[in-house]
Amino acid sequence: MSDSILEQQPDQQEQLPKKKETSKKPLFGNLNQDLSHALNTWETLTEQMTNKISPEEEQLLEVKRLLGELKSKLSEFSE
Repeated sequence: MSDSILEQQPDQQEQLPKKKETSKKPLFGNLNQDLSHALNTWETLTEQMTNKISPEEEQLLEVKRLLGELKSKLSEFSE
């Protein structure tokens, strides 16, 4: 009986790594798909945000425009 138990143990040990190897393939496949999707999303968002102006930059441009108008009006009074 002890011989049959010893014979079964190596077989079971050999089967366990094979199950782990086969389960890793779909896992890495899913991980690869997720990473590819994330990269595509990142590139899309980067393209969309490249030419977009932040609210602070919009305010700065508006202040510069108003200062330019004020400067032109003040130059009219100095003439």
